[in-house]
This record gives sequence, structure tokens and C-alpha cells, in this order.
Amino acid sequence: MQNQITQQKKEAFLKEILTEIFSELHNELLNTLEIVNVQCSRGKYNAKIFVESSLLTDTQRQEIQKAFKRAKPFIQSNVLRISKWYNAPKLMLCFDSSLQHQNRLDVLFSQISNERKTKVKHDI
Repeated sequence: MQNQITQQKKEAFLKEILTEIFSELHNELLNTLEIVNVQCSRGKYNAKIFVESSLLTDTQRQEIQKAFKRAKPFIQSNVLRISKWYNAPKLMLCFDSSLQHQNRLDVLFSQISNERKTKVKHDI
């Protein structure tokens, strides 16, 4: 349990640092991204950065990956400088469209609710 809490603290701290670093980048593809989550594995040696991607096309995703690859050394050095950790984690950028899935589910649930209300009115 304590190990899990420590892991969550590392992830939250890393998310905060990365949000700040991304916002300061001079690349519009990267500095406008919303970091949804950060997952660390193997302690803090690997980190997956999940960014909101529900409005991005495949071409934009490819351009963002290329820009991230170019900016990765700068981002890692800033993580190291700010965190004062011995090693910076190996960063991976992942696209997260869970917000889009959540919106679809919300629409479906509202449709079901409306259909039930309509059915109840007709039954009365």
C-alpha cells in the first residue's frame, strides 16, 4: 500500500513538472497539449505521458510525435533539473482518447434515459 502511494506521488509530481515544461516549449504542437496522466513503471525509470487526443487527426499525431522526439532531450534535462533526481525517466508520449469515449458514453446514457422517460409517458 505504501509503495502504491509513493508511486502515485511520483506520477503526480512528474505530471506537474511536465505540464510546466510543455507549456514553456516554443513549439505550438507541444505547448498546447493537455497532459491527462503520467504513468511510471520500474520506479521512475520509464514514464508514459498521456495527452488528450480526441480532436487530433492521424497526421497531427505523427507531427506531434516527431516534435516530441526532437524535444525529448530538452524535456528530460529540465525534468532532471527541476526534480533533482539522479536520473531522468525515459519518456514516451501516448495519445489518450478516453475523454472522447466518455463523451460517447454520456450521449448513449442520455439517449437511453430519454427513451425510458418517453416510454413511461406512453405507458401512463
